[in-house]
Amino acid sequence: MIVPPLRPPSRRRRARLLALALPLVVACGNGDSGSFTFGKKSNSSPGAVDPELKGPVVVGAPKSPYKVEAVGAAGRVAGTVTLASPIAPADPAPTGPDSAVCGRTVADSSVQQKGTGLGNVVVWLDGVRAGKALPEEKRIEVESNSCVLTPRVQATVTGSAVNVLGHDDFRQHLRFLAAGDTGARAAVLLGKDEQVIPTELPAKTPGLVIVRDADHSWPRAYVAVFDHPYYAVTKPDGSFTIDGVPPGSYTLMAWHERTGRTEQPVTVTANGTQRVELTLKGR
Repeated sequence: MIVPPLRPPSRRRRARLLALALPLVVACGNGDSGSFTFGKKSNSSPGAVDPELKGPVVVGAPKSPYKVEAVGAAGRVAGTVTLASPIAPADPAPTGPDSAVCGRTVADSSVQQKGTGLGNVVVWLDGVRAGKALPEEKRIEVESNSCVLTPRVQATVTGSAVNVLGHDDFRQHLRFLAAGDTGARAAVLLGKDEQVIPTELPAKTPGLVIVRDADHSWPRAYVAVFDHPYYAVTKPDGSFTIDGVPPGSYTLMAWHERTGRTEQPVTVTANGTQRVELTLKGR
């Protein structure tokens, strides 16, 4: 019997295998990113601890499991997040040897404003341990396009799959990091081909996950992971709505990468709307 030769895996299949293997290597390597670089010096030295892991914990571990149950006479929290004064964008990042692909510099995208409103603010209710069901869609995307990671800020629930999409003609070593963890949750290598790399590791537990490139300074994105559905990301005008909230008293939390975290007590009444106006101070 003649056995036909094995065909090499397709490009997408290779990408899937790579995504499954890399997080295990990171976990065994104590966060060392040096072994994953391609022709460029990594920003992390062997054995170094990523600074994001030592930062303040923005989204902490819950004290008790979240329970799905019917919510009678649910209310909602709605409002606007504004800035006390304008935030100046950071200086454009030089791209160095990748200028042929990315241009000489990449503009800062940390601040999204419309009027006085501030977009890309993660807003959530702390203390809700029972309520409406989690979203049915448990899949998000982090996309590298035109040398920028998009969306800059998004939120999801635990158990979500993260599809990492690459379109740029340069190599990136993306790491998913959350303060309080002992190492990277996942590491993904994007090469010079169109790729779709799935991984479920970044959203296994609650936390504010920072996505950054170990070899380039500017690619950055944020994924807030919750074990409950009471969260939102503000629109460019700063507006947000969190609905289906059981009546009660909670703490409304808000976080932006240029302001840090702030909090405010709120009380949600039966069938009522609690209006909230949050003003943040930039840095």
